[in-house]
Amino acid sequence: MKNMRKSRFFQKDAYISVDFLKKKTEVIRMSNENINENPFAMEIDLGEKGKKYIEFEKPEVYEVNAIKAELKSFADAILNDTDTLVNIDAGYQALNVAHEVVAKMK
Repeated sequence: MKNMRKSRFFQKDAYISVDFLKKKTEVIRMSNENINENPFAMEIDLGEKGKKYIEFEKPEVYEVNAIKAELKSFADAILNDTDTLVNIDAGYQALNVAHEVVAKMK
């Protein structure tokens, strides 16, 4: 119905929304204290259980061409005889995790 490229991540105390099309992100976090002393944090009084704070963040997203950056990093590693950002072992582990996810989806 409409163009959308979003991923949503749910964690124990946070919800993260990433909009790849609009290049925006939002983080909604719940904590026991107002960590950043955020004036916009919402305080929830849970009575005997104490208080919780809900904080809203909109981290800045920098414009970058991911494929170009990856290829530049790879070329720099070759030209300067340095390690790549992700070494072969980490790449192999990531690929194994991906295969496990696909296997469990079947």
